[in-house]
Amino acid sequence: MFGLFVSLALLGLSAIDPIGIAAMPILLLQKKPFMRSFIFLGGSFVSLTVMGFLFARGFGAIFLSFENSHTWFMPSMEAIAGLVLLDIAGIVFWRMKSGKLSVEPSSAVTKRLQLGGWQLLMLGALLVAVQSILDVVFVIAMIRVGRLHLPTLALLAAIVTYAIAALVLQFAIVAAYRLAPPNQRAKTLDRVHVLLVRYADKALVGVSFLLGCALLVIAA
Repeated sequence: MFGLFVSLALLGLSAIDPIGIAAMPILLLQKKPFMRSFIFLGGSFVSLTVMGFLFARGFGAIFLSFENSHTWFMPSMEAIAGLVLLDIAGIVFWRMKSGKLSVEPSSAVTKRLQLGGWQLLMLGALLVAVQSILDVVFVIAMIRVGRLHLPTLALLAAIVTYAIAALVLQFAIVAAYRLAPPNQRAKTLDRVHVLLVRYADKALVGVSFLLGCALLVIAA
């Protein structure tokens, strides 16, 4: 069981969310920065937990039933997921080299980050829900957890572990801003932005490549 929680925490840490990370400095520069940041992160956390439970308990049972009569299904899914991740790594790397990639949130997302509390909560939930559906590693991880037939509380604890790990970078930005002296907070956000510009895309390429290779090896 401990190994399961460790593996889910590592997978959560690998789920780099450039949009969510880039949203933090924008929210922290608004009025009531901590409340608004936690509203956004609360929506993301609830969405991750609900999506994880749906995939683990709902879709996991469907996939398991199908896999029992089609043993090739799960390895094929893992191989396809590995190829998708390698493709993502290649596309992001090419866009980095061509200068066509930006870590800045789109103008539409930036505008919506100005919305009121409930809208902001829903925005955080919606962004994570869409990314979770598109994140093949998240889908496969939740399906594999569902195959273990864990009790409901243990399953929720496992999913919450993944959700917390997936959002830890966003929480770290808020914590760094909170702990910085008031006259240093603007500089703290500037440093976050510099790190995001320098390393977020590179980290996404590296994580996608390594996870893609790992899935291909597991599927082989």
